[in-house]
Amino acid sequence: MKEQKADNSTYILRMLFGFSAALIIGALCAGDFGNLIPGFVTICTRPAQFTMDYFVLGGLGSAFLNAGLVGLICCGLLYFSKAKCTGLTVAAFWLNVGFATFGMNPVNMWPFFIGVWIYSRIKKVTFGSVANLAMFSTALAPFASELMFRYPAAETTGFSWLGLLGAVILGIVVGLVMPALCAHAPNFHKGYDLYNAGPAAGFLAFLIFCILYKSPGVPQPENTKLGDGYQLFVSVFFLVVFLLCLAAAYMMDKSCFKNYKALWKSDGYKTDYTEAFGMPVTLVNVGFYGLFILLYYNLVHGMTMVDGSLVFTGAKFTGATMGAIMCMMAFSAQGAQPRTVFPIMIGYAIASFLPFLMYVGGVVPEQSWTLTTQGILVGLCFASGLAPVAGKFGFFAGVLAGAVHAILVTTVPQLHGGFCLYNGGFTAGIVAFLVVPVLECFRRAKKEEAKE
Repeated sequence: MKEQKADNSTYILRMLFGFSAALIIGALCAGDFGNLIPGFVTICTRPAQFTMDYFVLGGLGSAFLNAGLVGLICCGLLYFSKAKCTGLTVAAFWLNVGFATFGMNPVNMWPFFIGVWIYSRIKKVTFGSVANLAMFSTALAPFASELMFRYPAAETTGFSWLGLLGAVILGIVVGLVMPALCAHAPNFHKGYDLYNAGPAAGFLAFLIFCILYKSPGVPQPENTKLGDGYQLFVSVFFLVVFLLCLAAAYMMDKSCFKNYKALWKSDGYKTDYTEAFGMPVTLVNVGFYGLFILLYYNLVHGMTMVDGSLVFTGAKFTGATMGAIMCMMAFSAQGAQPRTVFPIMIGYAIASFLPFLMYVGGVVPEQSWTLTTQGILVGLCFASGLAPVAGKFGFFAGVLAGAVHAILVTTVPQLHGGFCLYNGGFTAGIVAFLVVPVLECFRRAKKEEAKE
């Protein structure tokens, strides 16, 4: 068993390195070489408030380069700290790389790595044992960019040494408290939010936002910017990557597709697929789940009324959409798969009728959101963290959880000002807090009635 775990760790690190390399190759294939480095520099030296589309800010190739370099930094962190890679490591990596197309970069992530390293020195543990927490702590990376390049002004003012000091101090504080908060978070959502760091980061971001902005009366800045996206390029990139995952799984174990049935039946609750089913089967899930997500984002359409006619709009493949696909893959090795995520998608679709009917019925002057509103596209990504709800309680419970998440997710950013990248994971924790006790109560009552 120890040999299998060691092999899994090596395979996981290779997979993460391979994906980082694929992003670098994607950057080279995107063209516009003259803007590749200047665009990357722009990404690293601007505020990164949720959601800033790096396709717009730096360009397509530069956004891919940024994501690839963030991935390589994470791989280097894992390799040199001698961390044991598990399904949780896959989650931490995908989240960092995912947000590297709309909120994270090599500059604003380092203060948090330093903070967790100091935590490891104080607690006298190896940095490798907390490497995952170091990657999760970057959920508050936008605060670091804000301090270095804009705070307290409303417009970007440029690099500030005082701001750098503030970002480092912030990173140290976050690095010292995030491990404790993450350890406590399951008590809040009972293990039903796969994005366990979401509630921890969300509540901490709420506190920091109040300290930096609300309490002293500093005006909250706004810099959300979204483009039209690159649907063909992004879709082809992911199609190739996910098919390569399936091919790699087959090369590792020719019976992996047959063995995938066991993972398919799993409820995903507190389950590390790499340990429970092995790396080949996990790679099959990465491939199938990735293709499933890609299909959804290509097929989903938002519904609204324009001049008395029903109009359907497709999803724009912006940097935020691409990042959402990668973030959605975060728990492909630990709890998420097509069977348990599909009910959550249905819940989102059902919830979308609420703003539509309110608008059509003349109750409100405009429709607040559709299924292809950017915040909802990103929100679904983190709603997938509620997959164990569907796995444990069934299809309709998953639908309920998805619908509640859709209703809450665009409102929760008001708590942290858009500075918490894990907004959807924070929302998922709140949904689990609201929904799971009720589901457990009625399931328990149902079982007691059956005994009688």
